[in-house]
Amino acid sequence: MLVVQDIERAASDLTRALGVTWSPVRDGRLGDWDYRIVFSAEGPPFFEVIQGPPGSPWDATAGSRFDHLGYWSADVNADRYRLAGRGAPVEFDACPYGRSFTYHRLDSLGLRVELVDASVQSAFLDTWSPGGVAMATLTLDDDPAGTAVSTAPEHPTDRGPSEPAAQCHAVLVDFLAAIDRGGATQALELFTPDASFDARGQRLHGHDQIRRFLVDREADSDRHTAHLIANEVVRRCTADELELTALLLLHERGTDGHYHVERVLDTVQVFRRTDDGWRIHHRATTHLHPPPAVPSGAPSG
Repeated sequence: MLVVQDIERAASDLTRALGVTWSPVRDGRLGDWDYRIVFSAEGPPFFEVIQGPPGSPWDATAGSRFDHLGYWSADVNADRYRLAGRGAPVEFDACPYGRSFTYHRLDSLGLRVELVDASVQSAFLDTWSPGGVAMATLTLDDDPAGTAVSTAPEHPTDRGPSEPAAQCHAVLVDFLAAIDRGGATQALELFTPDASFDARGQRLHGHDQIRRFLVDREADSDRHTAHLIANEVVRRCTADELELTALLLLHERGTDGHYHVERVLDTVQVFRRTDDGWRIHHRATTHLHPPPAVPSGAPSG
């Protein structure tokens, strides 16, 4: 993929030098950036030429350049961590802008690797290569050479402001940690004012109801819990909203001083972007394995 200062001139030069033919140039917009883009009629592989404004991911004020190699990914969210673990950190994430692609920096080569969600490949072919054959997706083992230190950063906030999934993860952890450490009321600011929240078999709406629950939970100082999150998956991500599902293992400390798994919950969290950052807008929980129903007439304790 080529980032250029003049898309018509660049396409013309490639035609003259290599005989490349082109689909029509199209205009696009990502966030606040307007850009122009074109793909070669021949492919795969395709030539991609893009012209973007200063400050955009395709800023060419320092000169036109070869910018990146593009690959289709069956799971961008998983593959981004695999690439990061191999020394190709995320440089730009389009998820906050409602698009599912990432750019990863390879400093030794002076270029980037792009991962694009394979679910949009059919739309790409319809636009740029009608009747074209579907292309293969990139396959990344977790660590085939045994060289990656980690497939995810050590701390979610290390991924920077372009990582909404990391920021939402941190908000969820902060909420659960506030409860576990006896300061539940400190978590109120992590919810949007109109948030809905499942707690103790009822749905709470808005800060007032959520505050009352948190006050009661904080007052229950004899109850000691530890929440552990597992199997997190980003199900949906737009510029202003992200949906995260996860298993939640709730541990409670018993009279013997040891923690025991009290319940395992399926959770759905919907986060909204606000002026103060990402906040919980909706949170729903269900038992992974509902407790057995008490037979009619049996003692209920």
